[in-house]
Amino acid sequence: MTLEEFFREHPKPALAFSGGTDSAYLFWAAVQAGARVRAYYVKTAFQPEFELRDARRLAAQL
Repeated sequence: MTLEEFFREHPKPALAFSGGTDSAYLFWAAVQAGARVRAYYVKTAFQPEFELRDARRLAAQL
């Protein structure tokens, strides 16, 4: 099964989104396949604030 097929079969996926390369690619692939993605970012004390800002910015662009 390709990513496109997966997202067509699951048009409203939830995505653990860090803003990094892997999750950004999955977000992009889902959008390209026409899915309505719900992205979730889990903020912890171990992550710098700029990662949350970057993830929000990238999600808005996609």
